[in-house]
Amino acid sequence: MSTKAKDSTAKRGASTDPTNFLSELGRHQMALAVEGTTALCRGSEALRKIQQDAAHEASVFHEETAQRLFVSCQPAELMAIQSELMRFTLQSVGSYWQKIAARTMLTQVELIKSVTHVLEREKGTGAKTPMEVLQSAIPPLANSFFPMTAHIPEGQPLHS
Repeated sequence: MSTKAKDSTAKRGASTDPTNFLSELGRHQMALAVEGTTALCRGSEALRKIQQDAAHEASVFHEETAQRLFVSCQPAELMAIQSELMRFTLQSVGSYWQKIAARTMLTQVELIKSVTHVLEREKGTGAKTPMEVLQSAIPPLANSFFPMTAHIPEGQPLHS
């Protein structure tokens, strides 16, 4: 293994160092955020496609219906056209919201999968998880912030 590869592995695994734990935590959070944003963008594209398809279908149907209404017709035909308009509206609205709900659930599943994927990828590298890094960094940080409390003999008061 080359020295450069060892150094990068050592840097990656050196997350127990209190000075590096914040950068490791930040990197990990950024990876989660970017992966989640990707899933949200894909979901947004899919929602826009559903909206565009629904608008196109409604446009074609209403244009055809308008052409039929510009021609003189009997009252029974007028009632039939009105009935078709109501049927189309109820069906298309139901279908539209069903597709929207299905796509939002799919996007949520993708978000969960992306978080799981990032966490699983981190496990495979041998690097510690952010929680492990934080837990290992707290005692050295606490001792550096509160050096007096580290060596108080038992039974002695904290303040004199």
